[in-house]
Amino acid sequence: MTLAPLERDPLEFLATFLPRKLRRLTRTGVQIHNLQYWAEALEAWIGQDLNVPVHYDPRDITRVYVRTPGGVLVMATMTTPGVPAISLAEWEARRNQERAVSRHPDVVASADASQKRADELVSQAKASRKVRRRKATAAAGDRFRIDANADRTTETESHDPPNESEPEPIVLDEPLLIFDIEGYDHDD
Repeated sequence: MTLAPLERDPLEFLATFLPRKLRRLTRTGVQIHNLQYWAEALEAWIGQDLNVPVHYDPRDITRVYVRTPGGVLVMATMTTPGVPAISLAEWEARRNQERAVSRHPDVVASADASQKRADELVSQAKASRKVRRRKATAAAGDRFRIDANADRTTETESHDPPNESEPEPIVLDEPLLIFDIEGYDHDD
């Protein structure tokens, strides 16, 4: 007497009693109930754009059972970080609670205020960077710059006319050494 496949494989037997849904097999595994699952045995079918049956245990969301296109049932473990071993009902209640809290007017107002503060800090940083660049340009001796707002050439902070008088003489602390230069006669 030969045993049927269900009698030989306890995983197959378990999967017959679990609910299932079709899910797309992606390069990161399968996703069900906004949780990601992966098993090494799924690598052979990655990139083939396949839908596979996924059996899940409502009592424990840490693993699912994926039927590969080859017909083998594989246990895939959860790769979503920060999710404890809880039931599907607890997971959905937790997600619903988080959604409700995130939509509460006080939380939304706090998030908006935080975003406005962040935007102000970015604006201040941009403005101070522009001022620092202008000062650095002026310190480097570049008296003209292109104004991005007016698209015309303007003078920077220094409005003094250029000094067109004689340049100042250079004073050396050491005596200047004069070397003899050899002359060549090219008339040979």
